[in-house]
Amino acid sequence: MSDTPQPGYDSRLFRRTLLSVMAIQVATLLLLWLLQIRYTR
Repeated sequence: MSDTPQPGYDSRLFRRTLLSVMAIQVATLLLLWLLQIRYTR
């Protein structure tokens, strides 16, 4: 019984993690932009 992952597993995991982090960053920037618009007027 071997615990070695399938070939390409690390690449898929990295891509999924990267997309998740980028999505969180975009959502945070959008939220900050909306707060800035709301409270600077």
